[in-house]
Amino acid sequence: MPELPEVETIKRDLSKLIVGRKILSISTDSPKQVKPSLTQVRREVVGTKIESVKRRAKLLLIYLSNGKILAVHLKLTGRLLVRQKGAPKDSWQHVTLVLSGDKELRFADLRKFGWIKLVGKEEIQKLLSEFGPEPLNDLDLKVFQKTLSSSSRAVKVVLMDQKKISGIGNIYACDALNLGKISPKRAASGLTEKEAQSLYLAVEKVLKAGIKYRGASDQHYLDALGHKGAYQEHFLVYNRAGKSCFNCGGEIKKIRLGGRGTYVCPVCQK
Repeated sequence: MPELPEVETIKRDLSKLIVGRKILSISTDSPKQVKPSLTQVRREVVGTKIESVKRRAKLLLIYLSNGKILAVHLKLTGRLLVRQKGAPKDSWQHVTLVLSGDKELRFADLRKFGWIKLVGKEEIQKLLSEFGPEPLNDLDLKVFQKTLSSSSRAVKVVLMDQKKISGIGNIYACDALNLGKISPKRAASGLTEKEAQSLYLAVEKVLKAGIKYRGASDQHYLDALGHKGAYQEHFLVYNRAGKSCFNCGGEIKKIRLGGRGTYVCPVCQK
């Protein structure tokens, strides 16, 4: 699933590529992915102008001139692509918004778990209230330490709980824990203040690296122009089972934790 760096990269791309354009039409071959319905979305968005694109956690928010917002969640395999009108169809393309200036905004999704939802100002506040504070924004060290100290769950599970801390998924949680030399299996409440501070800084560092390299394309992720990111070339432990840890040279292992494949160096992550 695209995480904070991937969604932030797409947001920045869309801000340059589609802001100021009018929506001329919308069509889909997967109606369940357009909410509340294609008919209602078409009625309310066609003719409006895109005023801004924002991000909250893993959610993209397209603000329209009529006060409505198109909220987009990419889920596991979603892509938002800006193409020239009439360009060859993209793989798994299911929703197409034709824009002024001969552009198209395409929503492609292999698994069809992602969605585009039209919401108003009240509904968006309710939707966003479900997310916890996020790194690089409103998650400061004190809040981070309090969040960890209040949970006896495994620290990696807490990092990935979007109601506690938003935007972090499997890739960046694994890498941050390795950078902080902390076992993902440890109880979050068992970390010392020094360890929590180290992890806080590690989370910021790996997320900033993810943004710098325009996301991780180890699976389905592409930016808004259809290009791959490069963070997968800089993974610390994620997807590196059997290889050497950059911290200590120990062999990286893959374990299961919280139902997810988790990468860890058992030598230095205590």
